[in-house]
Amino acid sequence: MSPAKLALPLLAAVVLIAAPPAPKGSLTIDRISEIRYPTDQQWSPDSKLIAFLWDSAGKQDLYVAEPGKPPVRVTDFPVNPNMLQTDIGRFEWASPEQILFLHEGALWSANAANQRIARLPGFEATSGFSLTRDRQQLAVVRRGQVWVANLQAHTERQVTRLSADLRITGVSFSPDGNYIAFNVAHVEETPDPLPFNGERMKVFRQTAWDARIGIVPAMLGDPVFVPTSGGGGPLQWVQTADGTGVVHSELTPDRKNRNIVVTSVSGDSRTVWKDHDDAYFTPGRGANPVSSPDGKWIALVSDRTGWQHIYLIPSGATAESQVRQITKGNFTAGYVNWSQDSRKISFAHAADGRPMERFISVADAATGKIEAIVTASGMNFDPSFSPDAAKITYSRSAVDHPMEVYTVDARPGAAPVRITRSLTDGIDVADLTPPVPVHFPSRATDSKQVPGSLIVHKSLDKTKKNPAIVWIHSDGPNQNYLAWHTDSWRMYYAFHQYLAQQGYVILTVDYRGSSGYGRDWAVGDYMDMGGKETQDVAAGADYLKTLAYVDPDRIAVWGLSYGGYMTLQAVVTTPTLFRCAIDVAGVGDWATWNPGAYTVARLGTPVTNPKGYEESAAVKHLGKLAIPLMILQGTNDTNVGLWETLTVVDALEKLGKPFEMAFYPGEIHYFRRAYVLRDAWRRVEEFFDRNLNH
Repeated sequence: MSPAKLALPLLAAVVLIAAPPAPKGSLTIDRISEIRYPTDQQWSPDSKLIAFLWDSAGKQDLYVAEPGKPPVRVTDFPVNPNMLQTDIGRFEWASPEQILFLHEGALWSANAANQRIARLPGFEATSGFSLTRDRQQLAVVRRGQVWVANLQAHTERQVTRLSADLRITGVSFSPDGNYIAFNVAHVEETPDPLPFNGERMKVFRQTAWDARIGIVPAMLGDPVFVPTSGGGGPLQWVQTADGTGVVHSELTPDRKNRNIVVTSVSGDSRTVWKDHDDAYFTPGRGANPVSSPDGKWIALVSDRTGWQHIYLIPSGATAESQVRQITKGNFTAGYVNWSQDSRKISFAHAADGRPMERFISVADAATGKIEAIVTASGMNFDPSFSPDAAKITYSRSAVDHPMEVYTVDARPGAAPVRITRSLTDGIDVADLTPPVPVHFPSRATDSKQVPGSLIVHKSLDKTKKNPAIVWIHSDGPNQNYLAWHTDSWRMYYAFHQYLAQQGYVILTVDYRGSSGYGRDWAVGDYMDMGGKETQDVAAGADYLKTLAYVDPDRIAVWGLSYGGYMTLQAVVTTPTLFRCAIDVAGVGDWATWNPGAYTVARLGTPVTNPKGYEESAAVKHLGKLAIPLMILQGTNDTNVGLWETLTVVDALEKLGKPFEMAFYPGEIHYFRRAYVLRDAWRRVEEFFDRNLNH
């Protein structure tokens, strides 16, 4: 879902909540709201240290660790007194001891050995940077322009002079240091009238258009611009016929075609790979093309066989016959990383019959031979070779711990080494419940088997009828795992573990449109948003009713983001199936949210498919609401803007429908800060307890 910016006064209805009973185990709302989450691990140039960011419910700091030793905190910035959070932006090793990083729009330097940090003078209003491979020069995005600087001499020079309405992201130096590539787009704020809100208070959306790739000489010269279907992170450099260039993915407006395009520094573009899907191309997780360090190869991910697999193609390829498929089978693969010598790739993948887990393997780029490196059950992903290619660092979550940083020797049979420990003190891992994979027939006419997972705590009294909750995951093309979730809604997995400890049966549903189960399931929502996928969710309630220990009259449903939208769809398409429902930041109407790439691929436009937009707009059918509903929303949500929820609230009030709601000032889409999580979880628990247990 694309970003949007808004400015609205806060409207909130607060429901006072009673103090909950004492938790039935070591999992408490206070403890789960403060679980830490590490991300963005990165090897030092000498392969001795790993730097990473560690977020403690809103306070994010930079850490370094030597494998086998406890991590050391490098930064300790105080939280912003208004937001009660602090963030570290992009960081990069400048030497085996020095790390450069962004914080509050400025560039900082940190010494990994003594943890001393210093703000670099002259680098204010900086939003991005990239180092040359020799780490002597720096490209920065400052005050909307690209500059180059010499780190040792402290000299600098401006290399672009773009108009003020252009926004630059993803700056990247070429391997030889002669060129800088970047993504650029026009950005403007436009008023978006809310008819029910009156004339004096306006919503402003921030929209981007005319996206292009820019390539500019680092010495002297004007940028070359190439139109593209969207921006992204730092561009990947490859070898071309005239020297060097960049590679990127290009999607057609209807998202039915994906091309891998190589563009030279002179602006000449050439397509080296094409994908077509009659529905829409489903890139999946970790699917960006990745070039080898020597620029001779491109690793890409495609689902043209029906499953998302990894392919290698020469950057100078003239025919697709030159491609080599690396992974094969009925499973998904992605998150490719190259060794510095360009001889091997590491990647994450599921396995036949194990779609809710990921493992890590290494492939020889020349022969395609694959060696299994990490085979432990759970979610193992985002692998990265050390510069000497001797080790791999990766992220891992399991039943007994959330996402953590690990390292392992890059050879079969090596014992992994855990770097971080993120569970809050006092949590007994014995209170954590393994999710169990389940399948059940959809209510849709095709009766397809719907995958999901069931969480039933070991202390549950199965001689009694117990309440149950159906969870609808966010981000439609995502999925649930048999481990702690790895994405932004990982804290909801923690809360479900808490609810299971309290006596609730939890069912997660990987409705059609979810990834991990092959192409056909991934595009199952094509031209049918809110249709068959809602019947998949309803089938989850049907499945729960077959369990002897579940009370068929005490089943709730809730979801976040796309799951919040699906929750609203559930209460208007199956009004009496569930006892109660909670919508967290859900879309009420795809036409008002953002009829851009995400929606167009699945539903067309309101002009080409007015019926589809009408049927999928839950806000237009809320007159059917017949059960208790709670709504939660952050006001700093740049994914599903506050106006979406205000539109739902306005409709409910005009219909005279009772509901409960809480808005959180300054909170983002998924909820992050500890005090917000504590308040939200207590409201949710009280709501479920009041409606399912009384």
